[in-house]
Amino acid sequence: MKTDKYSAILGNAVGYHDMEGLTDNRPLANLPFDGKYRLIDFQLSNLANAGIRSVYGIFRGQNIRSVFDHIRSGREWGLNTLLSHYFLGFYNTDVESQVTDRDYYEQILTYLRRAGSDQTIYMSCDILCNIDLQQVIHLHNANNRDITVVYKKLAKDQLSPANDILEIDESDTVSGKPSQPSDSDLEKMSTDIYVINTPFLIQKMEEEAEKAEPRKLRYLLRDLIVEYNALAFEYTGYLANITSVKSYYKANMDMLDPQKFYSLLYSNQKVYTKVKNEEATYFADSSVVKNAQLASGSVVKGEVRHSILSRNCYVGSNVKISDSIVFPKAKIGEGAVIEYAIIDKSVSIAPGVTIRGTAEKPLVIGKNRDILEDVEQ
Repeated sequence: MKTDKYSAILGNAVGYHDMEGLTDNRPLANLPFDGKYRLIDFQLSNLANAGIRSVYGIFRGQNIRSVFDHIRSGREWGLNTLLSHYFLGFYNTDVESQVTDRDYYEQILTYLRRAGSDQTIYMSCDILCNIDLQQVIHLHNANNRDITVVYKKLAKDQLSPANDILEIDESDTVSGKPSQPSDSDLEKMSTDIYVINTPFLIQKMEEEAEKAEPRKLRYLLRDLIVEYNALAFEYTGYLANITSVKSYYKANMDMLDPQKFYSLLYSNQKVYTKVKNEEATYFADSSVVKNAQLASGSVVKGEVRHSILSRNCYVGSNVKISDSIVFPKAKIGEGAVIEYAIIDKSVSIAPGVTIRGTAEKPLVIGKNRDILEDVEQ
């Protein structure tokens, strides 16, 4: 595919209050996943696998440092060549607001006008999937539409009020949005992945920017797919809809299911991430590891069951970790117990302390904290 024919926008201007501090110091896109990845790796990999080398990322200015640290030159996703382009745009409006300011649109419009692309792909980092974008682009062009949307049939208990539910007719055209829940066990949820003809997108963004209270691009596109009878493309692979701590926790735990793990990470397309050359994890003779995943650079002396540990963690003797997610550089003192918890980066847990949540409400321990006494849900 020609690299100058397509441009992409990564929309990260939406946040969720149900993340319980996990996104206080980082955007949702930069949350760790499955021990060694970040959520943004999947969108960048989807674009790289489709040969798209011109990308514009939308982020809040307040929590951008972790994004720079992770993406760096963009080498892992082919964004550091002479023909590639990677830009970051900053905005200052609230993450939970649908409304933005004129500057938000001016930055994106400047990018699109200079890109000179035929089509633009819009993706959002709260949807985790490994999709073949070349198929979507091919069908978009074959059907001669202005805009195409990707949707997924999901069970109602996997949806949130933030999701966009679609009505799709027999010709795979978006015909509207339901006024009330259907009787079916599954709903057709928009993944907020769109292929749009770039001149059409520029025109509609210019019109939106002139309004007194312009909406963020995500919400503009949600209206355009109905108004202009968008083509609907059904995605049938693994997908996680991350809008809360519970859904984020579940998506990680899904990776301990071999079928879901291989469906997401070892399908026909690779997932790329920032490379770190570190020593292998050390397992002491006293360690017990059952149905768990551990990244490199850790020391494990205790017991880890049905859990995911990131890089450079320390698990002391007689520690019991189960049904939990541990972020990088966490230190778990001797005899500590951790159940149904998410331990953020650089947390230190004192010896003998118990951290216990529930399957329905995993307990979150915030970044850089020293935990000296028991914390239970």
